[in-house]
Amino acid sequence: MLTMVPGRQRIGVIGMKRIGLVGMVVAVLVLSACSAEVLTLDVGTCFDDPEEFDLVDSSDVPIVECDVPHDNEVYANRDLQGDGFPGRESMASSADEVCLAEFAPYIGTPYVDSIYEFSWFVPSEESWDQGDREVICFAYDLSFAKITGSINGIGQ
Repeated sequence: MLTMVPGRQRIGVIGMKRIGLVGMVVAVLVLSACSAEVLTLDVGTCFDDPEEFDLVDSSDVPIVECDVPHDNEVYANRDLQGDGFPGRESMASSADEVCLAEFAPYIGTPYVDSIYEFSWFVPSEESWDQGDREVICFAYDLSFAKITGSINGIGQ
């Protein structure tokens, strides 16, 4: 099970240019622990939003070719350390740090100057207990427009 928290809910990291859009995204995506699969998305993978932002499993994340219009692109993956589940707030803080640090090297511009927003998938307590430690960072257009092509090095 993985949890996604949209970037617009992280006011402290977002900055003033993004505050007007905070209320637009309130969904939380939770990938079902019932699945034996742990969600893995490689860096450079493009995908569309699932049809519903409630309980879905990893097969509900529609992976698409980056050269067709899509919603999101994975730009970083990093495993977190630790034996015990760090808790939801600590997990969110760690994901923010990872995704913010990896944003500019992949996109080609600092986060505060970008037209892209980031969000992440993180392990749930259940998947953590099964050995899942991966934070998956992905970016999407701040205006929610579809992206065509990769954003790797795009500089926007």
